[in-house]
Amino acid sequence: MRTEFLVFGSPVIGEEEIAEVVACLRSGWVGTGPKVQRFEQMLAEYVGTPEARCLSSCTAALMLALRVLGIGPGDEVLVPTMTFVASANAVEHVGATPVLVDAEPGTGLIDLDAAEAAIGPATRAIMPVHLAGRPIDMDRLNAVRDRHGVAVIEDAAHAIGAEWR
Repeated sequence: MRTEFLVFGSPVIGEEEIAEVVACLRSGWVGTGPKVQRFEQMLAEYVGTPEARCLSSCTAALMLALRVLGIGPGDEVLVPTMTFVASANAVEHVGATPVLVDAEPGTGLIDLDAAEAAIGPATRAIMPVHLAGRPIDMDRLNAVRDRHGVAVIEDAAHAIGAEWR
C-alpha cells in the first residue's frame, strides 16, 4: 500500500523554469510579446507546420475551433467520457450539446465504434482527446469522419509531441 500521496500530473519545475518566469515578469510581457512569438515559432517547427498560434488554454483553442466551424446551438459534438471537463465545457460554451461517448477500457481513448454509432443528424463533430500522450487511431477516426461528413477537432493538450504512425 502506498504511504505517500500519488500526485497526478506533477510538473517538474527547476531553476531554469523559475528564471524564465522571473524574466517574463521583469520584461512586462506577461501574455504576449517576444517570448510567446519565439515559442510559437519553435512549436510550429517542432510539429512541422508553417505557423502555430498559442491561446490561453486548450479550452480556448477548442472553443475557437468550434466557432470557426460554425458549431453552435442545435449542433452536437461527440466527446469521450474519459477526459478533463474542458472538452465538454468548450462545446457547451458555444451553445452546442456535448454527447458523451464511452472510452476504451485499455486506453481511455474514445471508443470509435461507439462514436460512430452515436452519430445522428445533429452531429457536427467528433472531439477525440489524445489522452496522456497516447494518440487515437487517426486512420480509423478519419474513416469515420469521411463516412459521415463530420468535422474532427482534436484535443491534443495531453499530446504535444505524440505521433501517429
